[in-house]
Amino acid sequence: MSKKRNNQRQYERKQGSREAIGELKRTISFSWEKLSPDQGQTIEQWEELGYLAIFCRKLQQIGQYSVGEALAQKFIKQYTKVGFPDNSKFKKPTHISPAAWGVIHIKTNSKEVVAGYVEDDVFYIVFLDADHHFWPTDIQSRGKNFK
Repeated sequence: MSKKRNNQRQYERKQGSREAIGELKRTISFSWEKLSPDQGQTIEQWEELGYLAIFCRKLQQIGQYSVGEALAQKFIKQYTKVGFPDNSKFKKPTHISPAAWGVIHIKTNSKEVVAGYVEDDVFYIVFLDADHHFWPTDIQSRGKNFK
């Protein structure tokens, strides 16, 4: 090996023979493409309310998992037995017709949710819902907050 100036050395690199370690894991992605501009809140409103940063951290957390894992961990609550909720204060969008709707609570059991649907490893965000109007429920009837 010949010496170069400034103590740099010449190195030869050879093609390795390593094989891939394990199977590539497909993780969930998120799309804002279907966000409804006229129902719920806007991205700017969520930023003003302080919810956007919280939600982005939640997306970062969920983004480590596959769709199946995210559903199993209950990061995404998917409504598989019903279509668009009958008692929703939102109008059903005409430009999409998902097989199942779902929500992501920005914090555990928070009233603030993001409603959308999963298709091909992507959660499509449709509504930013600070007031839980997508699927209104009576918390008392769900057995929570009893004293």
